[in-house]
Amino acid sequence: MHEKLAFVFENIALCSNCNFWGSDAISRALHELYSMVKLVGYSHLWIALGAMCSAMATLHAFTPASDWHGTQWGIASAIGLGTGALYTLQRRIKWERMPDKIPADRREFIARWSGLVMSGWSLAILVWLFIFREDFPQWIDELLTMWPLLLTLLILALGYASNPFSNHSNGWRDLSRMKLPVIAITWGLATVWIPAVLDGENGWNTLLIARSLAQSLFIAGLTIPFDVRDLNIDPASMKTIPQRFGNKRALEVALALFALSGGVFFFLGKAEAPLIALACAVPWVIYGRSHRSEWLYSLVLDGCLIVQGFVIFFW
Repeated sequence: MHEKLAFVFENIALCSNCNFWGSDAISRALHELYSMVKLVGYSHLWIALGAMCSAMATLHAFTPASDWHGTQWGIASAIGLGTGALYTLQRRIKWERMPDKIPADRREFIARWSGLVMSGWSLAILVWLFIFREDFPQWIDELLTMWPLLLTLLILALGYASNPFSNHSNGWRDLSRMKLPVIAITWGLATVWIPAVLDGENGWNTLLIARSLAQSLFIAGLTIPFDVRDLNIDPASMKTIPQRFGNKRALEVALALFALSGGVFFFLGKAEAPLIALACAVPWVIYGRSHRSEWLYSLVLDGCLIVQGFVIFFW
């Protein structure tokens, strides 16, 4: 008994020397947060989930989630996997062509892990193709009937960081005033137009195009804090919103884009998921009016898109 008591008091004494709430604990918490940023942010897992949840919100607007079958899950997961793979590929291209335009910690991550991350995305896509092999030909036929918009999407997505039409083949992002529109339009087409068309909607439907526009406006507003972060690495020739108008005016533009997006979504109806995600993003975009730590960009802002998935199933 005495030995057991001695053991207990000895451990209490050791714990009393531990600093759970001091600077060491804060440092450990920040280290864990930074590790999470690299794991889900730099691997593009988080943004892929955001794209998948955005596609789910689109599908939910046309078919209630309670009526979903394998088809809807196949469409949403395809958007997520394609987003993760394309972001990883484009980051790799940017790292090879313009390493000085990438923060040092992300350069280190890409140099060490991008091959493994790309292999992971490729394997996941192969598994997806096997699972949905019977639906895949029909989906391709549906997209080909809308080939002008599909071609536009492919040009924007594949040429974002590297294409033969821009100076030094660095991509659309480096052309003056093109960075924000390219990202916004690509997301509008990829997470709204494509899922709806694959689910059987008419690609030229006015309401579908309006929903794509609302999504593009949302993504444009959400992207502006990233441009604030990149002020020190984006060349002045890009003429991003913060470069042209300063941080304060850039925030006003972002909020105006949110207001326009919210207005269109509200008018269209069946848009609870994007509207709640938009509302969640507003305080963080305001917080991002100045350069912040990477967790804001890789976890919180991208995470606002993931909110849509929770809204669909718990609203």
